[in-house]
Amino acid sequence: MAMLDRLTGGALLAAASVTGGGLLMSLFDPRAELVRLSRELVSTLSERLSGLGRFERSERLVAAHSVIVVTAFFERLEKIDLPFEVSELQLGRSGQIAFATGDDAGDGRMRELVRTLLHSDVPMPAPQWPYEITMAALHDFYDDLSTAVQQVIAATTAWRELSEQESHQLEAAVRDDLPERALRRYEEMFRRLAGEFPEVAFWANLVDHQATRAEVRGLRGGLEVMERLLEQVAADRDTGDVGGALARYHQVALSKPVLEMGSGEDLVLPPLGDIYVNPDFRAAYVDSGDLVARESWWREHSVRTDLHGFLLGHLTSPQATEAPLLILGQPGSGKSVLTRILAAKLSPRDFLVVRVVLREVRADTDLQSQIEEAIRMTTGEDVSWPRLVRRAGGALPVVMLDGFDELLQATGVNQSDYLVQAARLQRREAEQGRPVAVVVTSRTTVADRARAVDSMIAVQLEPFREAQIERWLGVWNAANSAVLARRHLRPLPLEAVLQHRELTAQPLLLLMLALYDADHNLLQRSSTTLQAADLYERLLRRFAERENSKTHRSSSKADLARAVDVELTRLSIVAFAMFNRNRQWTTPEELDGDLSTLLPEMHSARGKTTSMQSPLSDSELTIGRFFFIHEARAQRGESQLSTYEFLHATFGEYLVARLVVHELDALAAAAELAAAQTRRTPIDDAFLHALLSYAALTTRQSTVDFLRDRLVTIPAQRRPVIRDLLLRLFHGSLEERSAGAYDGYRPAAVSVPGRHAAYAANLMLLITLLGTPVAVNELFPDRAKPIAQWRRLAYLWRAQLTAEGWSGLVHSLKVNRSWRDTERSVIISFDRDETPVPPVDPYWSYAIPPGDERRGRFSRWRNYSLEDVRHHVHFMCDDVDDTMAHALEPLTGVLDPTFGTLHGPDEERAFSPAYALLTLWLSNSRPDSDETTLTTAYDACLTIALDGFFATISQDDRARTIYRKLVLYQLAAERDRLPSEWLSATLQRLRAAARTDPNLEALIESLALHID
Repeated sequence: MAMLDRLTGGALLAAASVTGGGLLMSLFDPRAELVRLSRELVSTLSERLSGLGRFERSERLVAAHSVIVVTAFFERLEKIDLPFEVSELQLGRSGQIAFATGDDAGDGRMRELVRTLLHSDVPMPAPQWPYEITMAALHDFYDDLSTAVQQVIAATTAWRELSEQESHQLEAAVRDDLPERALRRYEEMFRRLAGEFPEVAFWANLVDHQATRAEVRGLRGGLEVMERLLEQVAADRDTGDVGGALARYHQVALSKPVLEMGSGEDLVLPPLGDIYVNPDFRAAYVDSGDLVARESWWREHSVRTDLHGFLLGHLTSPQATEAPLLILGQPGSGKSVLTRILAAKLSPRDFLVVRVVLREVRADTDLQSQIEEAIRMTTGEDVSWPRLVRRAGGALPVVMLDGFDELLQATGVNQSDYLVQAARLQRREAEQGRPVAVVVTSRTTVADRARAVDSMIAVQLEPFREAQIERWLGVWNAANSAVLARRHLRPLPLEAVLQHRELTAQPLLLLMLALYDADHNLLQRSSTTLQAADLYERLLRRFAERENSKTHRSSSKADLARAVDVELTRLSIVAFAMFNRNRQWTTPEELDGDLSTLLPEMHSARGKTTSMQSPLSDSELTIGRFFFIHEARAQRGESQLSTYEFLHATFGEYLVARLVVHELDALAAAAELAAAQTRRTPIDDAFLHALLSYAALTTRQSTVDFLRDRLVTIPAQRRPVIRDLLLRLFHGSLEERSAGAYDGYRPAAVSVPGRHAAYAANLMLLITLLGTPVAVNELFPDRAKPIAQWRRLAYLWRAQLTAEGWSGLVHSLKVNRSWRDTERSVIISFDRDETPVPPVDPYWSYAIPPGDERRGRFSRWRNYSLEDVRHHVHFMCDDVDDTMAHALEPLTGVLDPTFGTLHGPDEERAFSPAYALLTLWLSNSRPDSDETTLTTAYDACLTIALDGFFATISQDDRARTIYRKLVLYQLAAERDRLPSEWLSATLQRLRAAARTDPNLEALIESLALHID
């Protein structure tokens, strides 16, 4: 309404006199100025939107929607059959005075109506929720508006002169019937608005035109619909030189193959624009406490199939410029491909798209610098971000930040404020008149590493359905029909693919299945169900076999198999070259050094060449023959720079896992041989240590998953041998190492403690991945206090591992605190967040075992004061510790003893006064707390208030006095929620204790009237 009043130059309220009577009569007048102006505004909307920029157009459409919301209400209001003349709608004397003066003692109802009209947030459709939610919100809005109108009518002279029946009928028409009628009228007007302005329909998830629905079903991916509709509404404007260059770059991507195959491969990889299929998705608002990294949280939100409609609705609504859109998915789910498709499909006349591949830009700089670096890499032009936007001519800037998970791995530091930085950029740009939409992609598993921002929407990409798999296969088989026929192979049928359902969920795995089957129809001839690790192994091995057979034509099968193993080992070193440097790429120089150091026996001698040829390096020989490794080249001055990276990170993650398991198997075989010779020899773990002492395997979840799958393939009788040797290696993992054959391998600058920490953490993970839990006394068999050793090691891991490595470790290992007779124990197993962390048991923490006489006698003890803890925390400068200490700071000072004094009222429970008091406060604040919950919380606090703390310590005496007041004041305030019998017994208990405690007696007497 405020927007309408501004758009009409204030004409809406000009007729409203200072007494409010003019406005009230105009609402019921068939010639009402409000309705006339509203209709006029909507009818001329197309003209008003002509030539506007994308964001301005969206703003005007939001205003137009607000107009029809209010217009629908007042159109139906004016049709109410009044039992009196409109001219009789005059406020009484008190109502006039109240409206004119705003006196709270007066009526004030008209002012409430005006406030509702001008200042209420009109419900808006939004692409992240169903249309029905918008309708329900509108019904509530109309209810409030009807109530305000009825209250104003009830203040008029005409109302007082109505009979009881007439007043009931009028009130029913306004309060009960009007909201429903207004809602039906709104739907009529909204559908007309959506028909003329297509993006409005996508705001509401309401694409109900039959022809449009049929077209969506018939198209490959659905984004063509978005492209066509955006072209219809796009303004006719020049995109500018840099904007045009960006658009051309994005559009060329559609014609490129989905993967760049090696020259020796004759398969046809369809263009990205042809083979892309829209996945299903879930969308939700995200608050700071939401567990977006967990699949269980996403299961609470419904699956949707209209990704193109959602994206169109989001990017054409003002909400796109208020907070980042977070797109999540599993590895290979198509997050990056979606951003490439979206960048190409968005009309360059309405959108200025900058796609920032985060692994390709500097990670140690700010967002604007990353955006400008991406522009330079894409177009070759140096242009500042503000200058580019100013030259966009009204197109809405859209920044796509692709690969937050890769940014985490590249930096190895906490990036918890990354989304906050993105929102801050949006806020700054909006203030400068340059609103910008931001899209961020990430693997789901690391989504909780970045703090959510207000009004943020997240999207989770879903696994492919059968229909999507079938559509994808249709494109693949059509593109390769000639190749398959030439090879006398069958096209890949849907039925064969569905036998391996877990591998069809993600587009990348589906492509790998197709590539695997294109080799002698191996998938169709397979009688077993493949796991992801099996597929990667078979695919990589077949490619290695094919490449090596070209140069080993006369070799035996055994020799060829050995050559393939060598090839895959070298490829695994490529993967470790990236993994141990916390990057998704490596340079030829780095790789040459790694290969010569780690695989000296495989080191390629420079072959003889002609005078016109240069010998191939180790890295070139290793990389050159495989389609899944991409070489990027750039020129810097006179130098040619190049880097290698896997076409998808999961190739490298699998190869890391493969080499680790291969080496463990080799070490186990050597151990078995030594055992057969009845001698126990030292384990030669130099190669394993070189690989696993620079980065935690838990940095990347997919690597851990592949490790688990590969370890399962090891024969059952060998797994205990591997477990034993891993334990032996773990026992010495923190000891000083002697010089070894691989000391020259230095992929990263990691300190000696850091290498010890990484190696021990990786050994710990591998032990648990074998499936058998490990006890802490197995880890530290020669130590008198294994729990203390575990704690010291955990501190080392926390201090030395990267943020991702540490977080992945604590979320992968389940620590079960238990008792071993009267000694504390810890059992560690692999359990990725599947079991909730149990509450703290102070009896276990302070080594008071079951059956100990200190249990159940209301024992009390203190090891630390809160001030001690604050000193430790302040010294450590750790953000997590600071956050915990900050929450407890209100207890410092006189209430310090409530933190560190533990009380054991019975055999099972022990708690501090602070814990009991917080439990009481939270129980009282929840309206659903039952009587048992409340009385249990009060009993715990009362027990401490009467018998807790240390009587001989003056600070405890002061703390007990304040604690008693807090508990008893709370009891007096909440007495009505408590059972009378319990309340009576509690008061008797208090008075009995007061007989020997004068201070308590005075406190009880001051509250007696409130409790009795």
